[in-house]
Amino acid sequence: MEFIFQPNQDSRLGEYLLENLAGPWTCFRAAVAFIKRSGTRHIKQALSDFVHNSEVEIIAGIDHRGSSAAGLQDLLDAISPNGRVIVFHNRLPFTFHPKVYLFKSSQSADLLIGSGNLTEGGLFTNYEASFRLKLDLTQSDHASLLGSVERVLDSWSDTSRQTALLLDKKLLGRLAAMGRIPLLDQNVSEIEGLMSSSASLPESPSSDTEAEQKTGLDPFHFLFAAEGVPPAPKPPRTTLPGSGMAVVRAPETARRASTTESIALAATGFVMTLHRTDVGVGQTTPGASRRSPEIFVPLAARNANPDFWDWPAGFAEDPGKSGKLDRAGVRMRIGGEVVAVQMMTWPDKHDFRLRSEALRSAGDIGDVLRLEKVSSGADFDYYAEIIPQGTREHARYLALCGEQVRNSEKRYGYY
Repeated sequence: MEFIFQPNQDSRLGEYLLENLAGPWTCFRAAVAFIKRSGTRHIKQALSDFVHNSEVEIIAGIDHRGSSAAGLQDLLDAISPNGRVIVFHNRLPFTFHPKVYLFKSSQSADLLIGSGNLTEGGLFTNYEASFRLKLDLTQSDHASLLGSVERVLDSWSDTSRQTALLLDKKLLGRLAAMGRIPLLDQNVSEIEGLMSSSASLPESPSSDTEAEQKTGLDPFHFLFAAEGVPPAPKPPRTTLPGSGMAVVRAPETARRASTTESIALAATGFVMTLHRTDVGVGQTTPGASRRSPEIFVPLAARNANPDFWDWPAGFAEDPGKSGKLDRAGVRMRIGGEVVAVQMMTWPDKHDFRLRSEALRSAGDIGDVLRLEKVSSGADFDYYAEIIPQGTREHARYLALCGEQVRNSEKRYGYY
């Protein structure tokens, strides 16, 4: 085992990659969050030479505009047609953030896991740290470790799950046209002189823009799947002095992160099919209690994107019912008015509900509820819309309800 750190000149990720790309390996695999031409220009020729006799697979993240089209184009130019580049994106707000580099032959492997991306800073000039493991595959524990790493890489590169797509020039052009990856590296000092590079940048096809205009939806959201992840553990509760009310509070660092993410998620939307429990009228016999005006959101849907609901930091415990958590006075604009909606959940009922007569009355069984979280500063928190069955819009939004609920016909999705 070796500790690699930089910007120490004797031990940097860039030198590690160049050394191994010139070595006798038969396979190179990597999973990297951000890829830019500032980094790929240092290894492009070595990659091109390596792929003539060896396998190459690079899984690239495209979240937060951290990868550039120029950098991804360099990888395509270097390893085509023998290697492959995979782009990974989860439609839900979970960032693809690994930095794994693996070289392998029949008897040995060289694995590096650390903090460095395929950028010039990540390879050479940033303060980065990694561990390098040299594996002897004739030893069972080494072979087992390699197998666990490769299984994860296999899952991230599995295109059948649609969180991973095989990159080609056409897809690269589409991603650039959608504004999901910048054409060039964002740091001007990094791209100085690169405009004269012989590697062409992808052209932006006009067909995607036309499709977006026709459907009214961003076609990017149809490219990648939404895949839920296990939720974070619940933060500790504190009691407000003199009130006796317990308030769910995230740690200070988490609250700061949530504020930053709320800006990035300002245009995030949620869609869900409506069923009898949501919009059915229940009892109609005179004197019988009518069904409460509550729409049921699956806990799996809440947990898949907790920041969309400001969960749990925005909720407080109901002083009248132990364990019940409420977010009261949530402003939703539906039709031409802004209504107050109460979000609430009970641990004993395993429910997450939206209480609003306006929402319940606006929908029918089979319709789709669409919520869109708006930017801070608006006079409402969410835009709400009921998409009726039989309309062209219903088919479009129903297609976004790709997540099923166990033991239920309800479906939901984020976009």
